[in-house]
Amino acid sequence: MSYENGGLFAMAVFVKKTFLVLLLLVLVFCPSEAMAVEGKIATVVVTPPEVAVLVRFVGGPVVEVLSLFDWAEDGSLTRRLRSWPKDAYLIALTPGERGIPRGEKRVKYMYDFLPYDRDVFDKYFFDPATISFMSSRILVLLTEIEPSMYDYFQRRLAEFQSRLDSVIGVGREIMNGLFILDLSGRMEFLLKASGAETLRPPVNCFDDWRRGEGIVELEKYIEYAKARGGLVVVDVWSPPLIRETLSNLSCAILLPTPKVDEMWTTYLHDIYLTLWNRFKAVYG
Repeated sequence: MSYENGGLFAMAVFVKKTFLVLLLLVLVFCPSEAMAVEGKIATVVVTPPEVAVLVRFVGGPVVEVLSLFDWAEDGSLTRRLRSWPKDAYLIALTPGERGIPRGEKRVKYMYDFLPYDRDVFDKYFFDPATISFMSSRILVLLTEIEPSMYDYFQRRLAEFQSRLDSVIGVGREIMNGLFILDLSGRMEFLLKASGAETLRPPVNCFDDWRRGEGIVELEKYIEYAKARGGLVVVDVWSPPLIRETLSNLSCAILLPTPKVDEMWTTYLHDIYLTLWNRFKAVYG
């Protein structure tokens, strides 16, 4: 391929991906019939905040959602709510969730127990495949609260799944061809689903880095990512040693927590754009 043809090809790829970015904006922010505003039928207090994000979408404007916790900048949970209406329902991940008053009767649980340790399970909140199943469980719980609204909640769930599939599909097109060194704490499944080529070090490396050890091995992985023309991706849950080592690296990017008051598809859209924009800024 000649230099001229190569330049035309690169321009065509850039134009295509720019179009896809605009399509992402439409998919995320264009309103739909299923999201039409109706009167409020219930107030629901939710914990943890990942679940609150999903309840807010499936419940729509007919359900007032109050999140018991929010994320601090370092990824830890901070109390957001001290009291709530007596007629409010509670939705929690499990019976062992923080903040549920003893003897509370109006509480519903997504799961009786978790199949993994919580540190492992938290990664599944960022897995596009698993999040749909979690949303289906929320449909069941909301219907138990108000059976007459089943059809409405079902439409909301279908809307969520449609938007999720569309954003993921377009995002995979945008991310196609990128190389990512995944040093994240919780984003492993999200990055795998992004369409980029990902490399994640083994678990024992992360164990060393959590103890503040293994800096030589960490630097080897970083140099490999730089040689591949890739991005080094961390999040707020990555071990401090990793975040400190990458703080001044141009090809590194720190992914933030979601915002408890925004749609999960909006968060996913922002992640894709953040990664693509950083790749353009570093490698042109």
